[in-house]
Amino acid sequence: MPLDLQAISDRIEIEELLVRYSRALDFRDFAALETLFTADATFDAGSLGCPTGAAGIRAMIEGTLTGLDATQHLLGKSLIELKGDEAEVRTYLISQHIREATEGPIKHYFLGGEYADRVVRTPEGWRIAYRRLDRMWKQGDRAVISGA
Repeated sequence: MPLDLQAISDRIEIEELLVRYSRALDFRDFAALETLFTADATFDAGSLGCPTGAAGIRAMIEGTLTGLDATQHLLGKSLIELKGDEAEVRTYLISQHIREATEGPIKHYFLGGEYADRVVRTPEGWRIAYRRLDRMWKQGDRAVISGA
């Protein structure tokens, strides 16, 4: 199906939103992270929690990442289904988490999965209204994330 200029622009803006999310995580820019969600957004992160509201989502993520020495969140190409001012987006991800202080020889935790998002157009641009993290595989020591 051919795309018009608005659809092309929307897709580029949505992909940039997702990249900004990953960079905010990896550079610990939690103030910027909070602006990427709608005020009433929900993030179903499974065992990490399911906060509602941009501030609650920020708090969950900040609590999870604080204390890690490094992270890298790599995104695959997104499948974007536009529906006017909303879009359903599916994006593969691989994330790596490093904590040198973790006891034992393994200092990393890898996660492979998919983000299932609903994004909406706002006056400030596209924002995440709903995000679910579907884990597909993991490798390493979960204690890296839990800080145990």
